Formats: sequence, C-alpha cells, structure tokens
Amino acid sequence: MESDRTPAVVIDIKTYGESDKIVTLFSRNRGRMSGIAKGARRSLKRFVNKLELFSELEILFTDSRTSSLVRLDEAELINPFPSIRENYDRYAAASLICELTLQWTRENDPDQQLFDLLVWSLGSLENQKRPAVWGAILFNIRLFTLLGYKPDLADCIECGILSAGNTPYRFTTAQNGIICQKCFKKHTRTEQPGISFSLSTIRFLHKAQELPLNKLERLHFTPEVVREATSMLKLYGNSILQRDIIAWDFLLK
Repeated sequence: MESDRTPAVVIDIKTYGESDKIVTLFSRNRGRMSGIAKGARRSLKRFVNKLELFSELEILFTDSRTSSLVRLDEAELINPFPSIRENYDRYAAASLICELTLQWTRENDPDQQLFDLLVWSLGSLENQKRPAVWGAILFNIRLFTLLGYKPDLADCIECGILSAGNTPYRFTTAQNGIICQKCFKKHTRTEQPGISFSLSTIRFLHKAQELPLNKLERLHFTPEVVREATSMLKLYGNSILQRDIIAWDFLLK
C-alpha cells in the first residue's frame, strides 16, 4: 500500500513487546490515529528522541490491510516542547490537554482547527509566559466550542441579562448555560447547579470562546477566575463524557 505523510502530535504511548511502541497521535490530515513503530525502543536512527509524549512531528505512515493500526515508517521532529517536561505543572497541563484530545475525538475524523488549537496550546505551555493552568483552561473552553458543546456564557439563559447586580451566577450542566441569582431564586429547584460564577470569570471565559487564537495572550485572570473556571470545565466535561478526566486531579492538586 502507498505511504502518506501528515503533521501530528503524540498524545499517548504504550510499549508493545520488547522493542515496539504503540503511538496514538492527533494529526492534521487524519485526525486521531494509532500506529505501531517497529523497533522504536531500540532504533538509533528512525525514532530516537522523537516518539515522545507531546512531540509535534511530521510522520510517514502506511495503512494496514488487516489492522486499524498504521505502520509508522519515519518521523521528523518539528517541535519536542522540551520545557514542558522540565516542570511538573506544565507537564500536568499538557497531559490534561492530551487526555482531553484522546477522549473527545474519534479515529480518522480530521479537524484542522482542533489540530491548530492543540499545537498552539502546547506552544503556550512551552513559552512559559503564563501559569500552566491558563493554557489548560483555554484549550478546554475552545475544545467545547469546536465539538459543538459551547457553554452559553453571553448572558443569563432565563432573563437574558448579564450584570453585576445579578451575581453570583450559577452554571447548570443540564441547560448548558448560566443562571443569575434573581432567576435562580424565582424557581424551586430540586437539583441546584453546582458551580457559582463571578462576573469576571464569565467575561474571561466568554472572551476565550470568541477571540482568535493569536489574541488569547491578551487575556488576564485572577486566582478566583482560575478556581471557578477549572471547577466549571471539569464538572461540565465529566458530565458530558460520563467519566472522569484523570489528569485534572494532577493539575489541580
């Protein structure tokens, strides 16, 4: 069969046998894909220091006639993001980004915007201009938008108003939006939304949804925004997936 090339990011690695690796990547042209790298654990030429978690690569691969695994033939290193591996918080944030990509995508379902977001997010962690959790928050809120689960943060989903006089706001996973304090008090609710939001957190996340990637560096946040945003994103994602994203626990410990 003919070989093909694509840029890709390594999002998961498993050892296989004595010398092989099973590598899961998110690629620009094929989306999520898994491949076997024969002899990768012993190779001194083709794969040395290349098939590492978070690495951005240009891969040469060949489809298999009998397996969903492609055969990884070559890998050219584009960016290894070495600083991520030197800092616990950045490593935890990058691990969260990769786990989210792994859980929210399907094989052979390309999404160029998601690929660009993944590379941008790892690059922001590598540059170390912001705390690690900042990159994780921005990746997660943008991921929801790309997947069609964009939270409605423009205004209260019941009265349509967003103002300081109606705080605190509450995020409801069932309705995928925020409810102001006045509207919340009007109704008897058997199940209360679990996350309270300040106006600054709502505005931060709403801007993060709307700004182009190259302008996200302009966003500033406080410890309160980080605490509320991570609580909301973790709760919302786990609710949709119906499972826990383990890497959140390492990032937030």
